[in-house]
Amino acid sequence: MAFQYQILADQIAKKINSGEIQPNQKLSSLRCFTKNHNVSMTTAKSCYELLESQGLIFVKPKSGYFVRTTKEQINFPIHPEFGSHPRMITNLELQNEIQEASINQHRVHLGAIQLSPKLIPTQTLRRSLQRALKHSAPEDFLYSDKQGHIKLRQALSNHCAEDGIYISEESIFITSGCMPALSTIIQMLTQVGDSVIVPMPNYNGQQLLLANLGRKIVETPASHTGIDLHRLEQVMANSGAKICLLTANYQNPLGFCLTNDEKEQIAKLAAKYKCFIVEDDIYAECGHSLHRPLPIQYWDKEGYVFLCSSISKSLSPAYRIGWLCLPHQQEHLKEKLLSLLSIVNTPLQLGLADFINSRSYRVHLNQLRPTLMKQVEEYRQFIVKNFEGLDIKLTQPQGGYALWIQLPEKIDSLDIYKFAKEQGVNIVPGEVFGEDKRYSNFIRISAGYPLNVYICKALLTLKVWIKNTCY
Repeated sequence: MAFQYQILADQIAKKINSGEIQPNQKLSSLRCFTKNHNVSMTTAKSCYELLESQGLIFVKPKSGYFVRTTKEQINFPIHPEFGSHPRMITNLELQNEIQEASINQHRVHLGAIQLSPKLIPTQTLRRSLQRALKHSAPEDFLYSDKQGHIKLRQALSNHCAEDGIYISEESIFITSGCMPALSTIIQMLTQVGDSVIVPMPNYNGQQLLLANLGRKIVETPASHTGIDLHRLEQVMANSGAKICLLTANYQNPLGFCLTNDEKEQIAKLAAKYKCFIVEDDIYAECGHSLHRPLPIQYWDKEGYVFLCSSISKSLSPAYRIGWLCLPHQQEHLKEKLLSLLSIVNTPLQLGLADFINSRSYRVHLNQLRPTLMKQVEEYRQFIVKNFEGLDIKLTQPQGGYALWIQLPEKIDSLDIYKFAKEQGVNIVPGEVFGEDKRYSNFIRISAGYPLNVYICKALLTLKVWIKNTCY
């Protein structure tokens, strides 16, 4: 459950965003707030501090709290048009290089989408692991169930149910991360040479996965507002692709979250064209609001949606636990699925089960979401302020912590990537987020670390290089 100050802040935020509370309007004093809402002074302060961190209100010394005027705006990226046809993925050597470079811990962290160690509850995780080992049974140290330990599957089922997502523990299969889950389903449902529909731009790791599996790709357009559903239907109808790989909740790198109506429509399209949806829901817990959005799987009535996720983006990328959900209509695939799975470390499974059951994961998420919102907005405002005068465009993600930046046309993303690398800075060039060099003047940066002096310096270094290159 969310904390009371978060619920109150969410209510006020909705009134501000809807216009019910006007810009520059003065809010109740802390004393009046406590009286009106029957809460403590601590809760009132936490509520206003959260709204302040979200950039919605500000403090005037000796005057009180006021609603901010509309934030300084920057244009959203323009997304190029392209055709949709089956093709092999290119630039594998470059894809591999950039994938490895993005996780280099000796550079300034603007590459891999990962949380700062400061945002990982290491002590609580450690206690859960210790408790799990203390109470483990002797059989937990033998070969385990390939489907995953029942304690973890039950914990995940209960956790999802709290968010209105009802998945039986019998439908959950534990994997060593989200990517192995995606890989397993793709191998189970397709053959080498088959095509997979993927909205673009898209996380380059998924493209690398498809290339390594020998699958072709059919690109379909996406933008900061979401997926072109009309084109998606056309591609489903005409491409011959058996599956579609997509992220509905806080897609990487664009950060959009599809509406419930759009998700329901995709589920219906999947059934209509018998095209399986492999849903990567890894960012769903990293939203910038209190509530976890529903997955496409929620509207799946005929068993065409396979939900996959992990804790890599919401908790720790080193904690290699993920899962996939087998629709009950596809129960006949269970044995084939099990044959493709590998046994996952049992102590880690038990540790995560304890972490969830003890409410530690829920508490962590309630703290993480407003922190991520604040961090992402700080990055955006820093870029808006310091890149003024340069022809750049920037996303405003609804969740997650990826920022997609369109640079002036003269800029080649590989050139700025190489320059950044020489300066000890990690970024990911747009070149690897799609084919035909259509994103050659884009870059993706991560806002998973607090905006410190080193990151500010790195961003300013990139700004100077862009300015010198263009002017």
